[in-house]
Amino acid sequence: MKSVALIVFSALSLAAINPASAEIVSATFTQPDGGVTTGLYDGIVHVMVSGFGQSLSSDLNDAFYLFDPQNPPVHDGSFYQLTFGTSTLVGFDPAQDAINFLIGGLPAYSATHVYSFDLNTGVSVPTQLHFGTSDGNFSDNSGSFSITVSAVPEASTWAMMILGFAGIGFMAYRRRNQSASFSAA
Repeated sequence: MKSVALIVFSALSLAAINPASAEIVSATFTQPDGGVTTGLYDGIVHVMVSGFGQSLSSDLNDAFYLFDPQNPPVHDGSFYQLTFGTSTLVGFDPAQDAINFLIGGLPAYSATHVYSFDLNTGVSVPTQLHFGTSDGNFSDNSGSFSITVSAVPEASTWAMMILGFAGIGFMAYRRRNQSASFSAA
């Protein structure tokens, strides 16, 4: 009976920490609202963005930087950045730049054009997330971002997991001590 209770308790503890699995979204450079998650998210999410595209016919951009093989990369705070929102994105709106939602600030430039960061959705009710590119004219753009989104477990979830493991350890400790006391008698 105790072993059944231990198994059930363990399963419930582990089920409580299972966040939504990672989801991959493709966001094109050719429209403001380039990609939308199918899953619902709230609070803080972990995001990995890769890819780059062209804007203004010849400029190369990744999620945060304008880059050119002949010049050092620069962060253009106005155009061609990854955008984010919890509702449909519109053309050039600096309030929707993903940098406004980053936890920890702008990532350093990566020559691989892959960035991994945490993003605060700003919502407490699970909702779909929208990703795109900040621009006013999309007719001369090409390319896309591949965006991987996954939920970040809340502190209460971690506390539940730790409590579950502590309970399993305590049950194993008691079982071992009870076996030792029976064999000594």
